[in-house]
Order: sequence, then C-alpha cells, then structure tokens
Amino acid sequence: MRFLYLVSTVFLLISSAVPGHGQIPKYCPKRGYCSHKCVKEDLQLSSYDCKYFCCIPPAWKGK
Repeated sequence: MRFLYLVSTVFLLISSAVPGHGQIPKYCPKRGYCSHKCVKEDLQLSSYDCKYFCCIPPAWKGK
C-alpha cells in the first residue's frame, strides 16, 4: 500500500511540474475555427470558447 501511495505521489508531482501539460487554452486562435469534427489534417484542440473542438489548419501549426 505504501508503494502505491509513493508511486501516485511521484506521478502527481511530475505531472504538475510539466508546464502547459493538461491545460486547456482559453481561446481558439484567430486562424482556427470551432467545429464538432475537425478535418483529418487539422490539429484538434480543446478550448473554453469552443463547444466541441478548436481546429487549426496545418499551414498555421508551425507559426
């Protein structure tokens, strides 16, 4: 039982130390669009201002 407690504690510490991991962006970027289903090539994100997903076209990913 102590081992399980130790493993879960270490996991929580590591996951909370990784910046930006697991955080939902507040707004979908200007070039992105909100949709219930993204095109296969688009990057699919979650954001607070979209009901379903924020879809980002591939030409904008690296900018």
